[in-house]
Amino acid sequence: MLRSLYAYKGTHARTLGFQVGEKFMEIGPSRDPNWIHVTSERGSVGYVPKNYMTNEDAAAVDVLEFIDGCIEATHLNASERGGNYTRSEHEALHKLVELRQDWYAKCPPSVHPNKRPAPPPPQRTTSQLSVESTSSQASVNSLPSPCLPGMPRTPSISASGSMASLGAAAKEDPPPRPSEVSTSFMVRGESLVGDESSGSSEGHDTSIGYESEMRSDVDSVVQTSIKSLLSQVPNEYLRTLVEEVRSSTSVSYSTSHQVVEVVLKSLASTLPVLQPLCNHILSSKSVDKVDGISEKWQQSTDGRRLVELLEKLRECKDDEQQRSWALHEDEFTIATHLTNLLDLLENGDLVVCRRVLCLDDFRPLLTLVQYYQMETRWPLRKLLLQVFGAVCQMSAANISYLSASVFPVELTREMLDGSGNLDQLQYTALVMGMVLCMGDTLPYTHFSVMNDKFISILVDGIETYNENPDSESLAELYLSIVLAFNLQYAIQLPQIDAAAENLPPPPLPDEALLNGDAVNENESLGNSSTIDSVKKVLRTDSENIVLKILSHRKETKYFTEKLLLLFNREEDPIAMFDHEPRPPNSVLKMMRDLYSTRATASIFYTNDEKVVCDIIIRQLTDLPADDKRRNEYLHLMEGLIITGGWMEHCHRHKELVLSCSNILAEEEPVSIDDQKLIKRIMDIYPQFFSV
Repeated sequence: MLRSLYAYKGTHARTLGFQVGEKFMEIGPSRDPNWIHVTSERGSVGYVPKNYMTNEDAAAVDVLEFIDGCIEATHLNASERGGNYTRSEHEALHKLVELRQDWYAKCPPSVHPNKRPAPPPPQRTTSQLSVESTSSQASVNSLPSPCLPGMPRTPSISASGSMASLGAAAKEDPPPRPSEVSTSFMVRGESLVGDESSGSSEGHDTSIGYESEMRSDVDSVVQTSIKSLLSQVPNEYLRTLVEEVRSSTSVSYSTSHQVVEVVLKSLASTLPVLQPLCNHILSSKSVDKVDGISEKWQQSTDGRRLVELLEKLRECKDDEQQRSWALHEDEFTIATHLTNLLDLLENGDLVVCRRVLCLDDFRPLLTLVQYYQMETRWPLRKLLLQVFGAVCQMSAANISYLSASVFPVELTREMLDGSGNLDQLQYTALVMGMVLCMGDTLPYTHFSVMNDKFISILVDGIETYNENPDSESLAELYLSIVLAFNLQYAIQLPQIDAAAENLPPPPLPDEALLNGDAVNENESLGNSSTIDSVKKVLRTDSENIVLKILSHRKETKYFTEKLLLLFNREEDPIAMFDHEPRPPNSVLKMMRDLYSTRATASIFYTNDEKVVCDIIIRQLTDLPADDKRRNEYLHLMEGLIITGGWMEHCHRHKELVLSCSNILAEEEPVSIDDQKLIKRIMDIYPQFFSV
């Protein structure tokens, strides 16, 4: 027997409310260990919280009296409803009868409780009696009576039976034996269990457990609340959550974004009822990726902070102290501003930082460039170079603006000066390579400083710094600048010297070229007049000073060594960022340009040229037909045959012819351009392809 320790107000249809000190009898198991299935002394059946109950030790006779009271109260409740018993009351009566038999056996005969008087009949009005006169007999006869120990229980009779059939059954059928009664009761119990598993019916409790119903009700309420909240959640609430995490933890914006995204996805998977809300918040992720959203930076902490730092640097630029004796007094302040700016550019919101830097036609970048021109202290210039590196990493638009500004000229003057130490040259060369890596066309005035002298210093530095392991990284940076600067010029076409090689003259160019139509820069023709027309169409009348410097050098050992190493590994040192549109492969373009004239092709040794031939055969064999790089390697093969020394050694002649034959045998439409190029070479120099 159980007794309540606290008062409880039932909040669910299947829970019981009670006061302190009320008694209950446990009648069955519960799926949830935190709840107990009980019946009260008033005949109510339901669930009570386990932590509100305590087991009360009572004498067997007291327990029997309590069970009898529960049975009587249950019958009384059913009689007040017209004799209709719910399924839970049927189960409760069955369990109470079993409990009474057990406790009756434990109770000594001398202390058996007296039989309780029958409960008074329900009070009915005259109108109710007249209306229910025909059905009262059947409903009363259908009530199960209390079953005392040792007394057989009479079988229930259907309410549809008439009084005549009832009397006939009483005369013809003998009283059922106890075994038959128990069997019929077990069958009835099985039918009740079957009804519970199959579902609920009218007038009965639902078949699912209490805790399942309670959970489903809670879920339905939560889903309704979430649907009403979806319209109230801002479309860019994800950005707000990310900024809250970032301001509280001081981590980068990208890390904060990942944290919020992981938490929302975990909530959606753990609590499916929250999935619509989490998906709605995560849907604003695509909005965050859109660049150039107007005025978004004004609602961002990173945007306001970036504008504040840029304004402080502008004030430092315009301050008279920058041109007076008190320069040293503001170095710490400016260094702090630059450090905070660098940290914000690297860890802040990328979309917001891009938007702020392009305000007023990139005026913030112009301020940084002007301040770099004015600043003479290397610690501050070093921080500025780091800032420019972060700016280049953000977007291709920033690189385009910096390459068109005076910034590359300022870097060139520093490298031409040569007064800086190794650390200064490395920082300057690295940022110079970043500014030129996209191949944006430089203003014409830049070439007055970025001239032959500048390229000569770079080539000399490649040969000189490679000899010292401490400065080898600087030589690689110089090579990157040369490769990036070579992108300023169009691809050079091979120049054929038929008289020198005693070869037949090439065929006349197509009518399209003679008429001045547009020419693909990847198509190479073996005629000097055609080359001139192509140059005119491509506006490449300016001389490539990189090829000019290399053609006049007697020694380019380390330059060719580094270049062939990159060419073999298919690495491009200026491919630093993932910005679009992607620039051409600077290494492959340099190789094609070097094999455009005999003067530049001669810088390669014979063994180096054989390595080039091996790489070309490998690429022609491995690359698929739809890869545009294969056409580039075919053009390089054309230059190798025309201007190189391949005809002197004919390295891997059979493999080269086999690769070309395989391409000619392809039937895909994408192979047409490659096949035209091979056929043109075969028509001009058929002896090269005769095995």
